[in-house]
Amino acid sequence: MKKSRLEKKENAGIMNVLFVLFIIYGATLLLPLVWMLINSFKPDNNEFFYDQWKFTSFTLENYKLLFTGENNILGMLANTLILSLTIPTVSAFFSLCAAHAVASFQYKLRNVVYFIFIMPMFVSVAGTTPYVYKLLNDLGLFDKHIGLIIMSCGVSGFGFLMYYSVFRNISHTYVEAAMIDGAGYWRTFLQILVPQAKNMVVAQWVMGFIGTWNDFSGPYLFMPSHPTLGVGVKEISDKIDLGHSYPELFATIIIMLIPIIILFFAFQKKIMTVSLGGGIKG
Repeated sequence: MKKSRLEKKENAGIMNVLFVLFIIYGATLLLPLVWMLINSFKPDNNEFFYDQWKFTSFTLENYKLLFTGENNILGMLANTLILSLTIPTVSAFFSLCAAHAVASFQYKLRNVVYFIFIMPMFVSVAGTTPYVYKLLNDLGLFDKHIGLIIMSCGVSGFGFLMYYSVFRNISHTYVEAAMIDGAGYWRTFLQILVPQAKNMVVAQWVMGFIGTWNDFSGPYLFMPSHPTLGVGVKEISDKIDLGHSYPELFATIIIMLIPIIILFFAFQKKIMTVSLGGGIKG
């Protein structure tokens, strides 16, 4: 009994220490956001450099400038939304199709196809950028939204692996019952199999949305005439000494972060469920 009580006290002490450490870690993540939010309401660089933690004057002018000035934040927002909504959707659809084809059917080159689909997880494709650039030019897709969207049609290695694990654990009885009732392959796939992987699909889509929303290199390289918010942040940062201010830059970053924070809090349970291995359950 005494040993058991001592073990409980030791475990409680360890948990308290871990709790304090995680609180400190969380504060270090939150502090820069609070700092940016405070300084985004300051009128200019002079106020920002004078005291970064106090208000001597409060203004919303930085946020107004983003929507009324030369930054064209609404156009950047529209471009970002178009890509962030379509690219994760297209990528998820093709990854689901590929995972189903490999997990549910038997054929000779099945293992080879599986290996090809997971190759993006451990082979760098950064060296292919010049070839992609030339290919988009040759196809007339350079500087167009559809060019980046088509590029996302490739199967995601990690997404494919997650969907493959889900389809491998779904009983084939569901498919047989649907076939007996007259359902075809597409109807069985979309109405029977995909809904059973909905937690995984939602989690992967949300993570894909966040990744696309924050993407800088893709739009910067392949859509120079249609900047996104990520590109806009860099443009404002480059012009700090040419009329723009740090508070204006911070206001842009805050606007860029708001949808991501809302989306994460809205779907955090599904994301955590998948992370803890509950992706197969509906």
